[in-house]
Amino acid sequence: MKMLSKSLIAGALFVFFTGCAVTNKLPSVTVGGGANKDAVLDAHLNKDGVGLTLPLVDVSVPFPDVTVEDGKKK
Repeated sequence: MKMLSKSLIAGALFVFFTGCAVTNKLPSVTVGGGANKDAVLDAHLNKDGVGLTLPLVDVSVPFPDVTVEDGKKK
């Protein structure tokens, strides 16, 4: 049991110090050293989405893609 807890702690520290990003056309969250590449504090709103950067945390939320079809068959 001690070995498992040590492994989990080591993995958490690795992710914290190297940074980890999860994204797939979904909101993106980066935690750790990779989060502050451009700025330490930042907030932005542009045509792609909304983003917020804090020390060791970067969150980006893209706007959804909306397609409207007229419903006519060719």
